[in-house]
Amino acid sequence: MGWAWWCLCGLAALLGLTASAEAICEARDRVRFPPPGQMIDIGGRRLHILCKGTAPGPTIVIEQGAGSPSILWWPIQDKVAAFARVCTYDRAGYLWSDPAKTVRTLEDRVADLHALLAGAKIPAPYILVGHSFGGPLVRLYAHLHPTEIAGMVLVDTTEEGVILRPSFDDYVKKLGYFAAGLQVAARFGVLRLAAAFMTKGPEGLDENAFRALKALSVRPDFFRAMRDDPVALSRQPETLRALGGAGSLGEIPLIVITHALPFPGPAAVLEDGWREGQHRLAALSTRGELIVAEHSNHMVQSDQPDLVINAIRRVTTSMR
Repeated sequence: MGWAWWCLCGLAALLGLTASAEAICEARDRVRFPPPGQMIDIGGRRLHILCKGTAPGPTIVIEQGAGSPSILWWPIQDKVAAFARVCTYDRAGYLWSDPAKTVRTLEDRVADLHALLAGAKIPAPYILVGHSFGGPLVRLYAHLHPTEIAGMVLVDTTEEGVILRPSFDDYVKKLGYFAAGLQVAARFGVLRLAAAFMTKGPEGLDENAFRALKALSVRPDFFRAMRDDPVALSRQPETLRALGGAGSLGEIPLIVITHALPFPGPAAVLEDGWREGQHRLAALSTRGELIVAEHSNHMVQSDQPDLVINAIRRVTTSMR
């Protein structure tokens, strides 16, 4: 009994030390990697937004997927900035943005983006680009603020026909358990230690951005946000149904890009009905078009970035 007690005390002390060390590292990283864009107060919290490019016309706003930090879109942002004004931002809890203290709805996330764009003085109209989880968000933004939208690009976006299946709920539960485990590991610095052994970043990302990615995406707040994103989809079926069907986006320019290579591992359950859902997304506008990324899995922006860039260019050009 005595040995067990001392072992327990030793474990508690060790966990306390590692948690303290993680907190110190997080504070250090905030100094080492200051936000490259603007920190905008949206009412007691601040969100980070980075805009590039000076070309006239609608501003491109990129909404990333669940657990997909905005840094991963920077290589595409740099190229789009050659022909348009383009902004990436971090939802609550991701990278430089402050975490939210309560469970978030889809409407909460859209309200955050709306307040962020207003606070950053970025006027409408916008061309919204949504990847994966970001797709329902940009569609909800268009539903709530239709006069602000000039066009849309949906990159392998989850469609409600897939989301409303029981298999999606099961998938989200497993993903939640996984993210919760990562959140605990991050609290005690385990993921920070693992990240130290990562020596090569995504293609097109410079060394400083890669170091920032490693430092800022191993925090507990990041994985809490990652866990809550897909849960918001599964618990709001009525919101998804209200987004509307064929023709609900009118005649705005719309390009839908979907993967050809199947989802791997546990995500394979999403494949059932996925392609049919992509056709329904393309039918949301009378000017909708579906493109199949023949050499891509779900991360089309990494596998075939030029395909995404050209889609954004075409929608932008059509508005001019």
